[in-house]
Amino acid sequence: MGVPGLAQSTLLLSFITLLKGVSTVCNDSICDNQVQLTETVSSGGGCRYPCQCPERACLEISRDVCGCCPMTACEDDGADGPVSQLGQPCSFTRPCDPSKRLVCRFATQLDSSGYCAEPKGLPCTVYNTSYSHGETFLLDCRTQCTCQDGRYACASLCPQESISPRGSCLHPRLVEVPGHCCRQWVCDRQPVVECRPQTSAWTHCSSECGQGLSRRTSSDNPQCAARNQTRLCQLRPCHQQHLVPSHSPRHHIRKGHERKATERSATKQRLVWGGCVSRRSLRPRHCGGCAGGHCLPDLSRTLRLELLCAEAATLLPGPEGAALWAPLELPQDPSLRSVFADVEWIIKCHCVKTPPAAVTARTPLLLHRVHRTVPFN
Repeated sequence: MGVPGLAQSTLLLSFITLLKGVSTVCNDSICDNQVQLTETVSSGGGCRYPCQCPERACLEISRDVCGCCPMTACEDDGADGPVSQLGQPCSFTRPCDPSKRLVCRFATQLDSSGYCAEPKGLPCTVYNTSYSHGETFLLDCRTQCTCQDGRYACASLCPQESISPRGSCLHPRLVEVPGHCCRQWVCDRQPVVECRPQTSAWTHCSSECGQGLSRRTSSDNPQCAARNQTRLCQLRPCHQQHLVPSHSPRHHIRKGHERKATERSATKQRLVWGGCVSRRSLRPRHCGGCAGGHCLPDLSRTLRLELLCAEAATLLPGPEGAALWAPLELPQDPSLRSVFADVEWIIKCHCVKTPPAAVTARTPLLLHRVHRTVPFN
């Protein structure tokens, strides 16, 4: 006859083993007469414990219904693979492919097998028209929409309509084009601005003697834009030499007119500026002296001359008092480069009793390419 306590311990151990679904070995000190439990126990859901999973070196997708073995997918699975595809049989141990969002549909709740199908979403109702889940439709020829589980989203088929050409277009607007669904941008014609060139007077030469600069602003160009212009000038040499009156030597000089307003060089000279020498040699005129007044150009024009410059030429004015014209020979160096410069060519000077600053402030009269400094009355 067995020990009562030992029988109860054996029954309790067997019950625990059944619940856990694992094999258990009795302790010799507790149940010497108990038979070792090594058999596999089946649960009510069709799962068998302990788990016995085949070894497969494939991509794990999920676990089976029993939560025991991994569900894998291999390239050679085919119809006999661990997961079912659309329309194939499925069960708790053979689920549908989760990567394609397939679900296993059963005919009744008591069935243990079914077939794989796509999940059904809610339809969309737009302007009294119903569209099924996943359906793509057109609201109009410019708008395409897609229904997704009772909601729909739309996108434009004419994205260029949302890109306004504002900034490069005058009054842009969208218009319908016959034979085309998408509207197109149109612009008003740009108004044609009539260019009326304006040119200011040349400023007074920056130096009373020697090299100087004169400036003005002019819009007489194809762009009709105001641009600054600069020309070289010289009212008179700082050391007046070799100057004769511009009239004939036979002309009678009246008393009190020994000093002439306009004087001209006796010999031909070349323009010298910043290490450059003009190709042409000329006899420039200068403003002489006036008794009790100031001698300034009354009539002049702008002359463009070609200058021959060395590589080291700076094109900067020389030291204070440097002459703009000098009796030099034409250099014969073939490495000289050509540069063009504008220079004031004095035609006539006159004497005024006002300071030079006041004279230049008055509005001059322009006669074609000749610039006459005459105030308007």
